[in-house]
Amino acid sequence: MPQQIVAQVFGLGAMVALFSIYQQTSRRRLLISKLCADVCWVIHYFCLGGYGGMVPNFVGIFRELVFVRRDKDRFASGIWVPIIFILINWAIGISTFQAPINILPIAASTFVTISLWLRRPQLTKLISVPVSLTFLIYDILIGSYVGVVNESIAILSMIISFFKERKKPV
Repeated sequence: MPQQIVAQVFGLGAMVALFSIYQQTSRRRLLISKLCADVCWVIHYFCLGGYGGMVPNFVGIFRELVFVRRDKDRFASGIWVPIIFILINWAIGISTFQAPINILPIAASTFVTISLWLRRPQLTKLISVPVSLTFLIYDILIGSYVGVVNESIAILSMIISFFKERKKPV
């Protein structure tokens, strides 16, 4: 029972961090919000035994740490960087494969990696729509109620963000 409580608390922390992602206007702040969310999701999915969801979030911690340095370090700027993170995600995902459902978060993480690599926050947000839909399905199937609420709120937050940006004068 305490493990379930810990899972829900960290799931709520991840929700708050993810909700703030879609309201960010700078790439750096977006990445920092995503990093905080990934840390919380790792603990959440670990406590639930949802290792398929834990793997891409664990890799995501390192991905965001590198991506946030992209404009400062030449090392973090090569096109090979997102490719390596995608390959690591798939390699760990395949090596820990337990059920076909585990493919959903790994596939979603591929698109997250691409979206976070892009320099335009608007494209990052747009690519995040199918990512959230994929994680919504995964969370429903593994019984992560906080994950279902999170993805629903994330989708709503993205819609709000799209309307806010649409109303801005050009």
